[in-house]
Amino acid sequence: MQMTTCRSLYEGQPPFAFMPLPYPILSAVPFADTASATLLGLDVSEYQGDIDFAKVKAAGASFVFIKATEGTTIVDPKFATNWKAAQAAGIVRSAYHFFRPMENLQSQIDSFVATVSSLAPGDLPPVLDVEVPEDWTQFTVAERVAMVTGWLQGVESKLGIKPIIYIDSSMVEDTFGSPDAFKDYLLWVADWTDAASPDVPKPWTDWTFWQYSDVGTIDGIDGDVDLDRFAGSLSDLQKIQYSGPLNQPSAIEAPKYCWVKRLRDMIGCKH
Repeated sequence: MQMTTCRSLYEGQPPFAFMPLPYPILSAVPFADTASATLLGLDVSEYQGDIDFAKVKAAGASFVFIKATEGTTIVDPKFATNWKAAQAAGIVRSAYHFFRPMENLQSQIDSFVATVSSLAPGDLPPVLDVEVPEDWTQFTVAERVAMVTGWLQGVESKLGIKPIIYIDSSMVEDTFGSPDAFKDYLLWVADWTDAASPDVPKPWTDWTFWQYSDVGTIDGIDGDVDLDRFAGSLSDLQKIQYSGPLNQPSAIEAPKYCWVKRLRDMIGCKH
């Protein structure tokens, strides 16, 4: 494993080698069958118009998924505004890409990464939005799975964290054949129901995010909006948030690595 230095952690201080950190480990949060054990969130795009995120936050929303791109050329015209405003309001944010199987895979990866640019510590993993079964019919199941995993792997390599898959149960099973390759990614399942919990498709055994309504309402947004739940507490949510680039702990993480500075000081590390 390659060594690096802590210069980025302690700018202007002598470097000290330490082992690089792995990507955050993502695992599904076990579901509890009560709304009190979940967090409220929403997902938005240009169709929600101008959003008052301060009011959304005050109404109880903890997180928001924001549409960034679609296919190879479409950038949501509200993305840049929504992306900044959600962060300013203190709402945990994620960006999502609406996948179009008829369009070039690499161009879709490039478009999304160019639009999002980079993640900030505290952001949620990016999302691949997989829907519209009829768009996938001309491809074999193996080709369909390869396109989805290709986008996920391509975006992970650029942004440094495993993305989330948004999909509904019937599409996982009927269009993709419930592939084992999907279980390596967190599930955001679409299941518009009044039931206490969503239908969880194989290969998953738990859901992490659940889009439970497409006709919700919340203060700060005029008209309908998709509403979501996270299966856990705020501390659980923090466990899957982006922590910063490899070898570059965020200000939140830095105290965990204070031993680096102490040890460097003890041994009198010089330039």
